[in-house]
Amino acid sequence: MTNTEKKLPQISAAQLFCMLMLSRLSAEIAFPLSGTGYGGETLLALVIAEMIRFLLALPLIIYSAKGNNFYRSAYKKNKFIGWASAVIAFLLLAGAAVKSLFHTAVFAQRSLLTKGSPIVLALIVAGFALYAAIMGAESLARSGTLFLIAAAIVTAAVMLADIPYMKFEAMDLSRSQYNGLIKDITERLLRGGDYLVFAALLPFVAPKKEKRRLNACGASLFFALFSTLAGVLLCAFYCLTLREFYGMTEYPFYAAASLSDIALLKRLDGFGAALWALCAAFRTGLMMFAAWSVITEPIKNARGSSASNDVGEQGSTAAG
Repeated sequence: MTNTEKKLPQISAAQLFCMLMLSRLSAEIAFPLSGTGYGGETLLALVIAEMIRFLLALPLIIYSAKGNNFYRSAYKKNKFIGWASAVIAFLLLAGAAVKSLFHTAVFAQRSLLTKGSPIVLALIVAGFALYAAIMGAESLARSGTLFLIAAAIVTAAVMLADIPYMKFEAMDLSRSQYNGLIKDITERLLRGGDYLVFAALLPFVAPKKEKRRLNACGASLFFALFSTLAGVLLCAFYCLTLREFYGMTEYPFYAAASLSDIALLKRLDGFGAALWALCAAFRTGLMMFAAWSVITEPIKNARGSSASNDVGEQGSTAAG
């Protein structure tokens, strides 16, 4: 068995789906909005951005139905293409990790610790993310699933608590101007990177053994669908609750959560912000792990090829 064929820690396709959903939703909630539109404009921008991401990732999704290691296949077909694709993906994932780290620290500082130092918070987030990345795919998969369940429960509680503040006339699409549509689409596209994580984690996904079991390709298709639906639901919730203040709010979820009032829990803004800050830090760790996994793939392939050549040369010498 060569170095490139060693058994990797395995995760299920359902766990992969949970990690991708948590990554996307944490970016939607913990990343700030800047000059966003309102009503129909923001919903249209979200759907268009999701469609562009999906179309760009479609070749990878199609490939995932046949194989489980995109970068290894690219290296075997052409070493230059293999290295180039891995380096580009590494740089994009590393950039996404740095951006996620910065936005997570700022989100935590502005919603939780207003007098805290952004630098200290960034170091704390970096430490947590680095620890999560070092723990590996299986630990990320288990914790990501738990984080997604907890975040979904808290977010649903905020939405239910804010029902009295919703005004459905706020979703009058005729009021949308669509002047900042291109800017909105661009901003949402820059929050991406989840399909690069999908490609990096493909080698860790356990092969499908049962017909009814979800595979990696199915997980990516479900992610494309549910991430769009979840994004539309969140945007509609913000517009209905915050109305004309939505475009002026940096963190709409935190603003909407500050209105919530559930019996003894009262406002859920602090608890919700803490949980989503943790989820955003998890996203940073996931990006770090994906970046490392991508860049080490051609290195392992190169070492495996070198080891195979050495074995072949030794065999030829012995035969002679």
